[in-house]
Amino acid sequence: MSSPSMSYRLVRWLAKEVSETWFREHGAIETDNIPEQGGVLFAAWHPGSLIDPLLMISTLPGQITFIAKHTLFKVPILGRVMKAAGARPIYRSIDKEHIKGDRKKGNQAVIDTVADILVDQGNCVIFPEGVSHLSSQPERVKTGPARMLLLGIRRAREKGVPEPIIVPIGLHYSDPNRFRERALVEVHAPMFIPPLPGEPGAPIPSEEMIDQFGPEDAADRAWVHFVTEDLGGELQRTSHGLDTWEDRKLLWRARGLVSVHRNRAEGRAKRATFEEAVLGARRMRAAWLHMMETNPNKANELRSKVEIHSKIMQSYGLSEYELYDRNKRPGPMAMISASVQFVWCWIWMLGLITWSALIGSYPPYRLAGPIAAKSAEDEPYALGTKKIAVGFMLLPIWWFLVSFPVAWLLAGVSSPVWTILGQGALGFLKPTITSIPWVLLAFIIMPLWGVGARLHLRLWQRSVRALHTLRRWFRLRDGSVPWQELSESQIELAKILDSIGKSLILPGDSDWVDPPSGEDDHVMVRVRTA
Repeated sequence: MSSPSMSYRLVRWLAKEVSETWFREHGAIETDNIPEQGGVLFAAWHPGSLIDPLLMISTLPGQITFIAKHTLFKVPILGRVMKAAGARPIYRSIDKEHIKGDRKKGNQAVIDTVADILVDQGNCVIFPEGVSHLSSQPERVKTGPARMLLLGIRRAREKGVPEPIIVPIGLHYSDPNRFRERALVEVHAPMFIPPLPGEPGAPIPSEEMIDQFGPEDAADRAWVHFVTEDLGGELQRTSHGLDTWEDRKLLWRARGLVSVHRNRAEGRAKRATFEEAVLGARRMRAAWLHMMETNPNKANELRSKVEIHSKIMQSYGLSEYELYDRNKRPGPMAMISASVQFVWCWIWMLGLITWSALIGSYPPYRLAGPIAAKSAEDEPYALGTKKIAVGFMLLPIWWFLVSFPVAWLLAGVSSPVWTILGQGALGFLKPTITSIPWVLLAFIIMPLWGVGARLHLRLWQRSVRALHTLRRWFRLRDGSVPWQELSESQIELAKILDSIGKSLILPGDSDWVDPPSGEDDHVMVRVRTA
């Protein structure tokens, strides 16, 4: 496999910089599921608009080609970036008013191109639903990926090279549309691919399909339909799809209950990483769906208890770990450490770092929110993407505009700044700074605005953690929360959920076996024997 091109490496560097700024925690796991030989067609659900490919470029190894709707290539700047990244357009029926020429011919050309990339052992990414959305589970899967794979396998056999495969991708966000949330790319095992049309064991077309399309075409369609159905099941499983967002929120609340309960039992003080949380949510979902099939009454009773507990906790603004650790009050050393960290962070934040962040980044940051919200009224699923795009356009413009007056204030001999500071302790800096031409200083300052903003985010995050410790110390003593009652209720519910989990073989256990392609996790859940 050839190494990534220079243009792609540049785009990946840019994507990493944006991802590290937008997310406070992000990464990829199970990348060893990507085979070393043969082309790979990555398939993922599409909940985050352009944030999805941004995250995947940032975290997946090697060069990957994205299949994206053709209208994005017409967007200024974005179109150039996508072309530099090697993205290829797809022509969707819902965009037919923007299409000139034959849409089917255009898509067939894309299928041919992707097949050739796969034959050359390249990696492609496609979002089989065809659209980004706000649904709590994947939308209906299109046939395009299966058609690409079928053509790629046939051409690979003709050339005598390794056959391409489909690798499902799980994209997980705490919230893709909010700043400084968490994200994870989860690479799953390759899908099972059935024998090709005409081979023993291949999917069999119906008589109606044969009458309508002829034996050869009908066999291809049956194969494509089979793989598409399996891919839909894979996306449902890898995305942790559930009927409603309320179900998903309750699922994560239940996961939090079990997580802090086990951490307390094991004496672990550190909170779960997002990777651990995603695995916990997968385990909880598998157990829940299994129970809905085997004991629906008990499942609904548990759901009701978790829902009531969640509403009570939200009314007090509490998270699970705060309630569990209520008796583990911060001691004198913890209070001193938190106080020192808070003061230390704010000394820097009230100094050069935060002032540079406020001057260089805060105005465009505040302006980007309303502009993005307005432009995303018809595309609410793209709110996060719009925020990044607007900020990406506004920040360089603002940095350019603000650098010149700031440089003049710092380096101008007649600047009012030195009228004030020149008589104080900083007066000794005046000869050095004013010796630099202020126009030159403006260009030196421009790239430093972004550095100051990144440093501010890190200091802010540390100061927030310290502040949480201080607030928790006072809240545990002010009597505003019925700690004992809430704690007893939480422990009782957590023990029930934990006991259910321990009685079942779930994802992540040493004896767990992944389900066949197209099946959901709960079909492989088994009761653990003594």
